[in-house]
Parts: sequence; C-alpha cells; structure tokens
Amino acid sequence: MKKSELYPFNYLVLTLVLMVSCIAPKNRKPEIARAKQEAMAHIRFLASDELKGRKPGTPEMKIAARYLVEQFRSFGLQSFSTTNEYFQAVPVELLTSTSKKTVSCNNVVGYIEGSDSILKKEYMVLMAHYDHLGVIPDTVNAQSDSIYNGARDNGMGITALLCAAKKFSKNKPLRSVIFLATTGEEEGMQGSDFFIKKCPVPVNSIFFVLNNDGGGYNDTTLIRIGGINEINFSANPWKNKIGSGINCLPYPEELQYLFKEGDAIIFSEMGIPSITISPGFDKIDEAILKYIHKPTDEAGDDFNYSYLAKFCLAYYEMSCSIANSGKLPSWKKGSLYYSKGIELYGK
Repeated sequence: MKKSELYPFNYLVLTLVLMVSCIAPKNRKPEIARAKQEAMAHIRFLASDELKGRKPGTPEMKIAARYLVEQFRSFGLQSFSTTNEYFQAVPVELLTSTSKKTVSCNNVVGYIEGSDSILKKEYMVLMAHYDHLGVIPDTVNAQSDSIYNGARDNGMGITALLCAAKKFSKNKPLRSVIFLATTGEEEGMQGSDFFIKKCPVPVNSIFFVLNNDGGGYNDTTLIRIGGINEINFSANPWKNKIGSGINCLPYPEELQYLFKEGDAIIFSEMGIPSITISPGFDKIDEAILKYIHKPTDEAGDDFNYSYLAKFCLAYYEMSCSIANSGKLPSWKKGSLYYSKGIELYGK
C-alpha cells in the first residue's frame, strides 16, 4: 500500500472534518453520563460471576462472544466474507503443567467502511482482548472466591472498544475501521496471531493499530500509551488534555517493556505501527497488585465508572483523530520495527 499523499486542499478538508467529528462539545456532562451508563452495563455483564472469568473453550466464553456479536450487529457493523457473522474461528492451545489441549474459540470481528472513496481502502484496527483466566480454585481455602472476573483486565478495554464502535457507526470516518475482540491473549496472544495470519484484508492495507489493554489504574487523571515514542504522528492528539479532560502520557520509562506483553506487539512485529492504550498508572503499586490477575478484579461498587466513561470517550477521540488524519502514522527511523515497516509498505 502506498501511504496517502494529499494535496493542500484535501488536507484542509480533512482537518475541517476532524474538527467537526472529533472535537468534543464544551459541556461534556450529558455525554459522559450517557457513556457511564452504557459502559457500566457492558462491563458489569462481561465481568459478572455468571461468565466465570471468560476462559477460552468454556460455555461462558461463548456467551461473551455472542454478546459482542450482537452489540456489533446492533451498531450496524459489517462482517467480512471470511468470517461467520463476525465470528472468526480460532483454535486456542491451552497449556498447564500437566496437560495440553486445543479448544475452539472465536475472535469477534466487524468493520465500518470509510466514507472517502479512496481512503476507505486503508484500515485502522481497534482491538481489545475479551478473554481472561476463568475459574481457579484456591487450594488452601476452598471457600474463597475462585472466579477471576477480569473487569480491569480486560473488561475496560473491551468496553472502550464497544463505545468506539457505536460512536463510529453514527459518524463514519474517512478511512475504514476494523473492530477486533481477540481471544487467547492470556494464553500467549493466540487470537491476534491468528487474525494477522488469516487477515480478512491485505495486511499492508492496515495502517495503524490501537490496542486497548491494562491491568488496572492508580491515577484517574490520565491514561497511558505504550509504544507511542517509536511512532511519528502528523498531529499529536495526546499532547494536551483531550475532550474528556484526561491527560495522555507514554508508559513510564521503567515499564515500557509492558508494551511487548500484549496483542499490539503481534502487529508491530509485522511492521504495522501499533500502540496500546491503558488505564492510568504511574507505577505498579498496591492499587494495581490488588486486582491484576486476582479474583478481586470485579466490576463492583468500588469500581470507578465515571473514569471508565472518560477512558472510553478518550479512546474514541484518539481513534477518530487518527482515522481522519491528513498523514498516516509511521515508524521512527530509530525504532526496532522501522525496517519491518519499510518491508511491509514498500517505503
């Protein structure tokens, strides 16, 4: 794919479109209130005890997948001819210390075609994994909670994905957007690896990936972005506070390695510019460790739903900005993935 080269007039038009479609109104309270109610409904269902931690291969994981499919359908997302009504069948290998088995799972994939007749051939991927650890009995205390609900990891990410899908369905971007909910992330990013190997569009037509994943939050004034320092942007939507009033900052230097432990790395290694959006954190402290990969990671009364709403809106605003940008993101020359990008895109 040849990266878009736009004439000055076209660039002006794109800028105006971006201003109209992505800049939020001054009074955000009604929008945030609506987003809070919708986000709360999504995450409280997906992280409920009834779904038993969304372990790949379980009946509850299939229920979660069906929930996502019906949300995609209600938003009017299109499905690819290579998928079965948004389901992309994925074999996931489950390993334990004593056994190995392969279970049948699904990525959930839909897309919105871009409104521009030329730019719609370029695809941005918005993604989040919807699997978690399932049920792990406590061998010491059999009466203790054994359901790993995964509200923060990654109920927040998948809720933000649904929020963005709904908003894009009402306000089509210039470029096409793929919405990808992956399975098997906790099992070694198997769902994202399968997607890129069985990609429903040419891999070199994907110009950017915004993954959404995290382990929790200890700072609700910001969100963190992994991998951003390696990419050139024509306009930087995270320099200042975006519409929902949240600061956007790179991962702390000592925690940059976390970017390589999520789905986005699968795309980066193919040469596709990719970043991971995460809830706000400044260090791995007790506020994080209390929930990450623990049965305590629930969407209960102590969950900050107002922050979740702002997090969802911020994710959409970033996505909208990039989907409508005049110039596509690209790897910086010093990046580990620069040469892969040259190989993939031809320049």
